[in-house]
Amino acid sequence: MQKQPIPPVRGHKQKIEHCGWLRKQGGRHRSLRSRWFEIKGDQLYYYRDNNEPKTPIASIPLPGNEVIKHPIERGDTGKFKFEIVSGKDKVGRPVSSHHETFLLIASSQREMEEWIRAINRIIYAPVGGGMFGRSLAETVKFEKRRGGGCVPLIVHKCVDFIIAHGLKEEGLFRLPGHVEKVASLKDAFNKGKNPELESTRTEVHSVASVLKSYFRELPEPLIPYDYFEVFLTAARCYEMREEDGIIAVQNQLKTLPQPNSSLLRFFRFLHEVQKHCEQNKMNARNLAMVFGPNILRSGSEDPKVMMECTNLVTELISILIRKHELLFPQTDEEDLAAQRHNAGNDAVNLNVFEIIEDPRVQIEELENELELQQQQIKDLQTKLEQEGKVREMLAIRLADEQRASMAPIFSRE
Repeated sequence: MQKQPIPPVRGHKQKIEHCGWLRKQGGRHRSLRSRWFEIKGDQLYYYRDNNEPKTPIASIPLPGNEVIKHPIERGDTGKFKFEIVSGKDKVGRPVSSHHETFLLIASSQREMEEWIRAINRIIYAPVGGGMFGRSLAETVKFEKRRGGGCVPLIVHKCVDFIIAHGLKEEGLFRLPGHVEKVASLKDAFNKGKNPELESTRTEVHSVASVLKSYFRELPEPLIPYDYFEVFLTAARCYEMREEDGIIAVQNQLKTLPQPNSSLLRFFRFLHEVQKHCEQNKMNARNLAMVFGPNILRSGSEDPKVMMECTNLVTELISILIRKHELLFPQTDEEDLAAQRHNAGNDAVNLNVFEIIEDPRVQIEELENELELQQQQIKDLQTKLEQEGKVREMLAIRLADEQRASMAPIFSRE
């Protein structure tokens, strides 16, 4: 029986998380066909084209499934394959009603990696994963529902480890980690696992690489694109007169969204790193050169613009590291925590870096959470409506087929 297209639902438009052209293997002869794909809600929809209005040919439910990347075969360098397969809780069952597995082909390595990240964000978000490539605000909002704080858990875990084992490691944040180890740690974090970290030299650089990768893959730098020019202006102001520059930077920091402001505040740990620059060879400027593009960069991809701004960006990040006590003064609660800790020992206490959240922000987040739940209810209602229409169409088709099969019998009578 030929499958029927999913009927469109009027008056409802879901947010598209990711979209683009891919080739899929399908049909009776397993031929390759180009289709337009969209991730909406927890489903991967595909269409014959991307013209409006669109009616999906079918959809693939993502929760409970996994995505695997195929190695590039010799002589097949133009095909970047990945496949959606049943997850460990669905072993032996197909990924959807029409497919045992779902093989897709991207046009480039970068395109394939982007699709895999987007799909993993949907699959693993419910278990605390999928943070690579997801917005900082979404990650923090989700983790707070699970008891997390203002700083993503992956950042906490990596920084805890580096503070404990890597402050004196030469080339910290500059030397790359072991490629396979970095990939393994990223995969574990992305699947919501809590990987064990070993206190070895190789592990320190690998964990540092994972932390840099997390910031590099954020959809926007830590200081969002809209704030790029005003922060550069503050940096220019600092070059002319230090006191005025500090005030200008302070004023701009106050305007940042809460998750971004909290994570920048947490970056005070880089001040601890540069204290050991004689051993690790990473002073404030070297650290600024490494982290600068992940904290502040232009939305423009014009090489000329990027080159012209590089020195100012490095200078600004260096200021954030060197002048952190002025720019991110400790709260009374943080001062008390530091005094108690210093009375006991001299080790770095990361709890001092934790952020005390404004109650107004908590109220706003509760309102956002309520809005999100209302949207999820609408999405569920839409899904149920779609399923009901599909069942209705199947029932009509089945009745038609039964009448057609009975027609020869009645004609003989």
